[in-house]
Amino acid sequence: MAELPPPKKESAILSSQEQTLRLARSRGIDGMLIRNTDSTFEQRATLRLLTVQAARQRNLETIMVMASRHCHETAAGGEMDSDWLTRFLQLAEDISMIPMQQLWGRIFALEVATPGRFSIRALATLKEMTQRDAQLFQRLCSLTCRYTGSDEQRLLLGLHKGAGLLSRAKATRLGLGKYRLPYSGMLQLFDLGLLYRGELESGPLPADGVELEFGTQRWRLLRKQAGVTLLYYRLTPVANELAQLLSDAPLEEYLQDLKAVLAQGVQVQLEIKPKAPPPESESKQS
Repeated sequence: MAELPPPKKESAILSSQEQTLRLARSRGIDGMLIRNTDSTFEQRATLRLLTVQAARQRNLETIMVMASRHCHETAAGGEMDSDWLTRFLQLAEDISMIPMQQLWGRIFALEVATPGRFSIRALATLKEMTQRDAQLFQRLCSLTCRYTGSDEQRLLLGLHKGAGLLSRAKATRLGLGKYRLPYSGMLQLFDLGLLYRGELESGPLPADGVELEFGTQRWRLLRKQAGVTLLYYRLTPVANELAQLLSDAPLEEYLQDLKAVLAQGVQVQLEIKPKAPPPESESKQS
């Protein structure tokens, strides 16, 4: 079969013109493009503003429907702050993508259950996130852990072993690109204020070890020698708030690789935590 000739430049220009017209029409700003003489600028502006307000109303009502679907998870925890509610509605009214609306609906339901759970700063950060940013943050959260008894999430990279009598100091860390978290993605997370810039190093592991939690897995790390420290990134307070919205299981490939790296300096004891029982309201429904 003979190869098709490349498209003519004119057709590409026409296609972009059609796209521009379509986008302009969808926002009510196509009057001069179509040479509309049947209405004035004032009339078209009024119609455009009504269309925008209707879209915002639809977005907020959709988010409320999604919030109601989560309200069976917990009982109401008191009166919601009216200033928080006002700001929530202002930030949420332009959220039109369904996956993002689901996140906003879950925030509202959790805030009803526990007023003060989400800060305005966390809402403002979420407003600036695209769906792609949210997916990147979800990937980050699937790799994080926390010390038992702490709510602060960390991204563990590896370990550093101090120099011994017969060995030099050595740092071993994972490459996060393997888990679809390349350095370009890390830069995005830095810029969004979700991850602190700069790799950190813990203090030397105590003799009785430390406990880390990855979802339902609890790891107890017992050092094999003195001078072993952990290498990690810290999530910001805003990121720790938003991480409450995500409940994905930890990435198993990452856990296996991390365990192999840590085994160079610590002994990893694994414990599976029992899953929390379903809320009482769920039990009654089932």
